[in-house]
Amino acid sequence: MSTPNVKHGSEEGEVYVRSCRSLLNAIPLEYESPQHVEAVGNMIGTHLENLWQQYATLPKATRHSKSWWSPECSNIVKQVHDLRLHRKELVAERKRWQARVVREGEGFDLSRHQEVVQTTQCIVSVTGQIDRATRRMKGAVSGAKRSFFDGVIAKTNKLRIWDFVDWKKPRKMATTTGLVDLEGKPIDEPEKVSATFQEQFTPLNPRQVDASILDEIPQQEERAFPPFSKAELREALAKMSNFSAPGPDHASWFW
Repeated sequence: MSTPNVKHGSEEGEVYVRSCRSLLNAIPLEYESPQHVEAVGNMIGTHLENLWQQYATLPKATRHSKSWWSPECSNIVKQVHDLRLHRKELVAERKRWQARVVREGEGFDLSRHQEVVQTTQCIVSVTGQIDRATRRMKGAVSGAKRSFFDGVIAKTNKLRIWDFVDWKKPRKMATTTGLVDLEGKPIDEPEKVSATFQEQFTPLNPRQVDASILDEIPQQEERAFPPFSKAELREALAKMSNFSAPGPDHASWFW
């Protein structure tokens, strides 16, 4: 929900700031008692509230509610809207004249045909005005943006402007890391890459594994495979992907 505010840079905003400054300049520097301090504080609060109620307005929320939007943009948008509405009325009027000509048939009044022609000419003229107004609207929007952001840049500390450029921001971390050997040197040759992968996943001298640990695992009694029907087998196979990775026989479910 929108809240009332005083538009920055407007005439009302300048008057509001001057009024508040005059009120704050009138604050006494010496006080006789705590009650005097409280009375002055209440007086300042009341006057500030009255000034806010006088100059604050409720903003109208529209699709053009931008900080750079200017009255010129609003005027041109209104012109485009009125011209489009006028063209819509002319199109409806031409349809009515055309319907009258069709109803009268061969014995139609020639003046009705002239009305259709004149209305069509008006539609063409209004369409040209809409195109020109649309181009003016784009120019007004570009000018309003340029003027607004030029003012922002002029008010911004020049040292802070460089904070918005990409080359002053922290460098993005790489999403991948380069392949290196045991000595930390980068590997960029295909032969070395192949040898490194083979040594990593299928080393020539694999680490020895003590298989005696398996003897300490208690063995379970051998159980018979649970019986299943052909329907259960077909149902299980239907859920398999035809192009999943094949087994040792190199044949996928597709074949």
